[in-house]
This record gives sequence, C-alpha cells and structure tokens, in this order.
Amino acid sequence: MGIPNVDSLLESVDSKYTLCIIIAKRSRELADYFHAKRNMERTNIIGPLFETEVADPLEISFNEVKDKKIGYIRVKDGIK
Repeated sequence: MGIPNVDSLLESVDSKYTLCIIIAKRSRELADYFHAKRNMERTNIIGPLFETEVADPLEISFNEVKDKKIGYIRVKDGIK
C-alpha cells in the first residue's frame, strides 16, 4: 500500500503537529497489539481497522488516518 502523501493526510486533521501525534500514538498501540499477538497474549488494544498484509504499524497508522478510520479530540491539555 505504501505511505500516502502528507497533503492528503492533512485533509483529515488541522495541523502537521496533530498528524504527528495521532500517527505516533496509533503506531504505539499497533506495535503493542502485534507484540501481544506474537506472544499469544490477551490484549484490549484494537488491531488494524482494515485488512492488510503489512505488519508495519507506522504504515497502517498513516493509512487509517488517510481513510478517516481514526480521529482525535482536541482538549485543553492536548490531544486524546
């Protein structure tokens, strides 16, 4: 699939900083999910939101943002 262009990703968020934070948080979640799956552990983390053959959390996160499958809530303290 590959990593999409940044300009297409900015349509889903309000700034590059927000995009960076969303991608980083989701990538960490996916990395933990894949680690637990490899070790056959139970986890409450949501896996990839679409079928993919790639196991790269960063690439999956970029594609989830592009497809608007994940979002964010802006709060006074930061992004949740």
